[in-house]
Parts: sequence; structure tokens; C-alpha cells
Amino acid sequence: MKNARRLNLIIALVALVVIIVFAFVYNASVIRLVTNAIKDDREVLKNYNADIIVNLTEAQSIDQWQAIIDEYDEIIISIWDDEATRIVYTTDRSRTALDIRVRTPFNYGEHAYMLTSSIYLLPNNHSFARDLTWFILVELLIGLAVLAILVFVIYTLMLRPYRRFYYMLGAYERGETPKEQKLRGNIGKIYSRFVEMTRTIDSQQQNERRIIASISHDIKTPLTSILGYTERLRKSELSPEKRELYLSTVYSKANEMQSLIDEFDEYLSYRMLKSSYAERFTTETFCELLESEFKEELQYAGIRFSIRNNAPGAAVMVDRTKVRRVAGNIISNSAKHVPPSNGIIEIVIDADRNDLIIKAADNGDGVKEEDLPYIFDTLFTTDTSRSVAGLGLSICKEIVESRGGTISAAPSQSLGGLEITITIPRT
Repeated sequence: MKNARRLNLIIALVALVVIIVFAFVYNASVIRLVTNAIKDDREVLKNYNADIIVNLTEAQSIDQWQAIIDEYDEIIISIWDDEATRIVYTTDRSRTALDIRVRTPFNYGEHAYMLTSSIYLLPNNHSFARDLTWFILVELLIGLAVLAILVFVIYTLMLRPYRRFYYMLGAYERGETPKEQKLRGNIGKIYSRFVEMTRTIDSQQQNERRIIASISHDIKTPLTSILGYTERLRKSELSPEKRELYLSTVYSKANEMQSLIDEFDEYLSYRMLKSSYAERFTTETFCELLESEFKEELQYAGIRFSIRNNAPGAAVMVDRTKVRRVAGNIISNSAKHVPPSNGIIEIVIDADRNDLIIKAADNGDGVKEEDLPYIFDTLFTTDTSRSVAGLGLSICKEIVESRGGTISAAPSQSLGGLEITITIPRT
């Protein structure tokens, strides 16, 4: 079909060129004929004027001029004196837009006069009407042909791609996935952007469906346990020890569900509220935030938490709420994997000429080298019992990259666990 459209376009362009050439040749021939007719008529009028002037100058008086010019009924004649006053003229003939005029000065006695004669360009009115009709008809046909071809070319080159794009939008609304197509010009750029956007939307929808399915799966297991234990608590005669064990289990499973729901709710809230208010944030302010938010809680959990600021005075433009969220996600992730008795989490802040560099290291289990590139993906997890544990780090990545920064992970050289490095452009 594409080749057929291209062939039709070529044929239309060739036809347009042929018509333009024909119109040029036809108009040139008409102009040549008219020019020759004007030239011939001017010669005729010059001969008339010479003959009339001879008769006028031989007249006994000016009073005889009217009778002399009335003898020339083929032409229109006027005689003007030296004061530009018309003194003699033919009264039964009128001029038209297609008159050819010739002016010839002459002297009579002591005065100068001007003889003006004019003749109809085509004195045969029937022949002229026929020629004029043909000329108008041919010009009209040429104009219509050129207009039709131009409309076809414009539609093929400009409007047709837009109509195709319109139908593709409708197809996408019906659930069809748009495919890459070669469209030229701005419409091609728009369509490529549209295809890219639909792929992004489809990918996001797939991720959301997978997240929802994963959340549902992860909730089912503790929920089943809760239902089972609560059923036993209702129907069985249990010892105080058993009852306390079942209640502790129910409470533990409920906390698991709460953790899953909180994590999912955090992910959704960030996706819906991506706009942020940026403020100037110094390294000293960042250290104070970490101290107040996490140090006491980590110490209570038996984890040694330290902060080292090697870049005092350095600052970045960030959202305080999102800084707290990134720090909380990274620190809580480390706290889950460090040893329960002697866990260590260390934050080091450095800066270079362009960026603020924040490193968070721990002495936990770390991550396998082959898994490091994927730990910030939305659904990645190294825990096979859970399928959405990667939401927290995924949020960290989106927040950091939204400020033009980067986030990466590597084995910690100093503590042996995992080290996460964040860079943010300085102000």
C-alpha cells in the first residue's frame, strides 16, 4: 500500500508539472497573439492618422473637420487643441477597455493639435466572444486541475498522516498496541513520542498490576495464619501458655501485614505526589535530621549508628520531606540485614566541586554482586518469600533522580556489608 501511495503521488506531481507547462505555453501563445494583434492595429491606426491629417490640413476651415472624421466609421476619432480641449470627435461611437489608441500631433495654421484615434482590439465581435470564451474556459480548467492535484498532494503528504494518527489513537483506546511506523515531518515525531508514551504507560500499568498481585500474595500468608489462630482461640480450650503463644503469633502476623501495607501506601503516595518544594539544605542540617530521626531508635535496637561530615557548609536544593523518606528507606533497609547484637550503620558525607556525595554503609549480609544492578528496580527482592520488598529502594531512586542526582550500590569495603552512594548536584 505504501508503494501504491508513493506511485500515486509521483503521478500527481508529474501531472501537475505537465499542466503547469501546458498553461505556460498556452498563455504565452495567447499573449503572443494579442501582442501581434495590438502591433498590427497600431500600424493600421498610424496609417489612418496620416491619411486623416492630410485631409484635415487641406480643409478650408476647422468647421469642415467634423465632416472629414465622420467618413472614417471604422475608428473613433478625437481632435484636441493646444489647451487640451476636445474640439472635434465622433459622436456615435464609444470606447471600450480593449481599445488601441494612437496619438499623432499636427499643425494647422499657427496652432498645434493632437489627433487621437482608437480601434477595437478585435473588431469582429462574434469571433472575439468565441475566443474569449475559450480562453476563460481553458484557464478555468487549468486552475481546477492544478487545485485538484494540489489538494491531493497536500492530503497525501500532510492530512493523510494526521488521519492515520487519529485512527491509531482510536485503536489504542480499543486496546490495540501502536506499532512503530515511518511517518515524516512533525507528525512522525509526534507519533514516535506517542508510541514511546504508550509503552511507558503500559509498562507502568504492568508494574502496578504486578505490585498489586504481589501485595495480595504477600498478605494472604499472614492473613491465613491470623484466621487460623483466631479460629483456634475462639473454639478451643487452651492453656494460658498456648493462648499467649497464639496471640503473639497473631500480633506478629498483623505487624507483617501492616508493614506491607505501609510500604505499598508509601509507594502510591509518592507516585501520586511527585511535585516537591525545594529548599536549601546544608550538610549540617542533614546531619541534625539523621541524628534526631534515627540515632535513638537504632541505639535502642542495638545498632551502632555514626555520622561523619567531611563537607561542612556544602548545600543542595532538596525537599526536606523527601530527604527524610530517602534516609528512612535506606537506613531501615540496612537495619533489617545487620546482625542483631552488633549491627553497624555508618553515614559519610563528602563533596566535590559539583556534587554532594552521601554514602551509607552497614555490616549486614550484603547483596550478591549479580543482584546489585537490580536492587533499585520496583519489584526486585533478594528475599524469595516476598515479592515487593524492593519498593522502598525504588522510591529512593525516583526521588534522587528527580533532583538530577544518582544512586548506586556496591559492597562496603570498610564494613563488609552493603554501601549505597548518593550524589546530588550542589547549589
